[in-house]
This record gives sequence, C-alpha cells and structure tokens, in this order.
Amino acid sequence: MSDILEIPSDEHGLVRIFTVDLSLDEAQLLLDDDARALQKMTGATALDPDHIDLFDMNDLSGMPLADYLAEGHGISDEELAPIRAQLERVKGRVMVMRSAAFERIGQQLRVTHPLRWIATFGEARDPVPLEKPRAESALPPEPVEAPAPPPPDPKAKPMKPGLIIGVVVAVAVLGVVLWALA
Repeated sequence: MSDILEIPSDEHGLVRIFTVDLSLDEAQLLLDDDARALQKMTGATALDPDHIDLFDMNDLSGMPLADYLAEGHGISDEELAPIRAQLERVKGRVMVMRSAAFERIGQQLRVTHPLRWIATFGEARDPVPLEKPRAESALPPEPVEAPAPPPPDPKAKPMKPGLIIGVVVAVAVLGVVLWALA
C-alpha cells in the first residue's frame, strides 16, 4: 500500500517527516547520486538531497523527535501537540524533507515501503520586516552643525561707546595739528 502526497509547485515552508525501514547505510544509498534512488522509489520528478535530512534516532542522544522538530525546524508546539505522543514513539531512521527538496516543481510523491509518511508541518517563519535594513553607508549624512562661537574671554572688557567717540575725536585733532604744522 502507498500514499500519494501532492507537492504543489508554489510550496514553501513545509517539512515532511518519514520513517525509513532500512539500516542507516541502506537508507543513505537513497540519497547518494543526487537522490536518484529515492526519486525512482517515490516517482518524484526532482529531489534535491541538500534539503533532505536522514538520521538515526539514536544519534539524537535520547531527544524525542518532537523536540528535535521544534528546536531544529522551529515547528510550533501547537502543530506538534496533536501527534506529540506518536512522534515520541518513533525509533530507527527518520527522513525530513523540506519544501526546497522539490525544487519548486509540482509533483506527486508515492510513499511506499521502506518509507512511511508521519506528518507534514509548517516551519517557523520570521515576520517580514516593514523596511529593509540598510547599510550604514546608504544612510543620508547627518546634518553638520556649525561650530559654536568661542566663549567670550572673561578678562576682556567691552569698550564703551563714549570711549570710542573720544578716541576718534583725539585722532582727528592730532591729524589736524600735524597737517597744520606741515
């Protein structure tokens, strides 16, 4: 018996979980040579092995599969809760296929022995920023403020208007006297 999973061409952000009823070495052969053996077995049109993880549950040092999916793929507790008990009973080899493995090609995936589909989850997504971050060099220059005038010298005393007039009159009188003597 086999399940058929429909993979739409515009799919992104999903993670499909499978158990693999093979030894780890045999299961690894499915991913060798650009996953051609897995592609042939499932009838997939295209598979990118860079987006397929294969591991033995023993390699997780006792971490339950649900915790691995939450921490490693950001799958929310709300999505995991309905089948957490089933995920925690998984033993042996596990294959995790991210949407990118299907190379944006709409296709059908025939899931048959030695694969067994467990579930499909949505990966956590960062919220889209409202404004793109910009390099500091792209920011407009900050306005340059004119330097403040130096503070007045506390020892300097301003000249009084009467003194200025007196100096001007004295210079004029001296000029007339020198002109008359010449």
